[in-house]
Amino acid sequence: MKLIPYLLLLVIFLNPFNPTYAKQPPDFWIKNLEGDRFRSSKQNSPYVISFFYVGCKPCEEEIPMLHQFMSTNYPNIPLLFIDPIKRDSKKNIKNYSKTLNVPLSFFYKDSFGSISKKFYKKGKMYFPKIVGIKSKKYIFRYNKIDEKTKSEIKTLL
Repeated sequence: MKLIPYLLLLVIFLNPFNPTYAKQPPDFWIKNLEGDRFRSSKQNSPYVISFFYVGCKPCEEEIPMLHQFMSTNYPNIPLLFIDPIKRDSKKNIKNYSKTLNVPLSFFYKDSFGSISKKFYKKGKMYFPKIVGIKSKKYIFRYNKIDEKTKSEIKTLL
């Protein structure tokens, strides 16, 4: 009987919990709200995705900060703000872009959430979510952006 807790611990450590995100970034293509296409399979350089939705309070701080950081430090690395929420219209996103003072060319509408679902197992999404990808591998995943996060991103990109 005394062995049961030890066996339970052993089983837990030998079978780690599965992450809620996909092990390898999926290939996808998507058009921004200006009609320009992004195809992940054609990317030789790193790229950064930020999942958001209109009205997400943390996203309202994160999007302009991430845009400023990337535009200043990594202007040639693609940055995609992807909205996977069905109820958010393209018009809402355009207004959101203006409100946040971030160019519309960075915003993408994942109308059915099909791209976003590929990034997460079981369809569980958390916002904001910032993902860095290089050579078909995740290089970082963050739930916020702050000075520490920016410093870490600089070492990874």
